[in-house]
Amino acid sequence: MPRYAFRKMTRQDFNSRVKRIDPYYASGNSSNASVLNADTARPFLWLLVGFGWAYVCLAVARNRDVIEHSLLQGRLAHEHHAYVFYGLAAMLGISAVMLAIHFVRYTFTDKRSATKGNSGGLLFGAMIAAGIVYTPASVFEAAFGLLDDNSRSLIVAATEAVPVDFGSVAFVSSAGGH
Repeated sequence: MPRYAFRKMTRQDFNSRVKRIDPYYASGNSSNASVLNADTARPFLWLLVGFGWAYVCLAVARNRDVIEHSLLQGRLAHEHHAYVFYGLAAMLGISAVMLAIHFVRYTFTDKRSATKGNSGGLLFGAMIAAGIVYTPASVFEAAFGLLDDNSRSLIVAATEAVPVDFGSVAFVSSAGGH
């Protein structure tokens, strides 16, 4: 078994070790804040997260009757339905507070900060989700009416290639539920 010599680490030993581990930090060109925020701006990822988060929240907020009907069809006891709605209400409240925090964070942070890009992407994704959810169906029908015959036939052929009737989809449990 080899024997190792132990000695107290000097400042030069520490600096050489830091240089091996993180040469960018050891060069002295960065401050702690820039090292912590380097390459953390991912606005496209946060746009997708914001879209999904806001879409789920808006769908829950707009479809209370559908959720209640689904709970009545399930196996959950009727007295526990209130707890489900309490949880959904808490989710909506927390989401509203977090959206406000991201708005304040976006408004008051430095223009070059990575957190501004992340919060901005999240807010933009939430705005896109709100725009899609609150767009009337007549707008989508009018947009479909503007398509030419080739585009319409392509869309119809694509929907016929995968014959799924989403109106007849039934959600069942793996416990042999109804």
